[in-house]
Amino acid sequence: MTSSPASGRDLPWSHRQSYPTRMTISLLAGAAVGMIGTLAHRLGASANIPYGLVLALLVIALSAWCARSRAGALGLGVHVAASSIVAWGLAVALRGSGALAPVGFGDPSAVPFWSEHVGMIWLYGMIVVQVILLFLPKRWFRITVDDDIRPAAHAAAASGTADGTDTGNTAQDKEVQ
Repeated sequence: MTSSPASGRDLPWSHRQSYPTRMTISLLAGAAVGMIGTLAHRLGASANIPYGLVLALLVIALSAWCARSRAGALGLGVHVAASSIVAWGLAVALRGSGALAPVGFGDPSAVPFWSEHVGMIWLYGMIVVQVILLFLPKRWFRITVDDDIRPAAHAAAASGTADGTDTGNTAQDKEVQ
């Protein structure tokens, strides 16, 4: 089984856009997952089962992977900045008496561990996860197409015929083409 770098129509829509558009998509995706993660990270914390935190960090990691794949390290940097600004902005913004990412409650014996610490773990963890992705090998962010399962249209285009039938050309004839 072989694979080759994807190109043209094989790439996802956001990867086929111009570089400024890809950067804008990374910025908007970072802001969106920063908001979604901030709203979801507390799920299960009161029962000491922080599944919301795990899901929020997973979503931020997937979105950051896409940002680096789409626009390189600079795209990932834009994603980190946007997600951090949104998450930290929601955490410190005064929204009446409630906070979206509360941190510390005073008496640790009265509150479950995850309820007290999940806010800080989310705010710092989202940055750590994205920085880790920055140091991973570049080849992990390349989108490839499995050559063995390409559709017939791709195989036909590669062989030079419109209907995919063999023309009987020898290797010499194909070199001339």
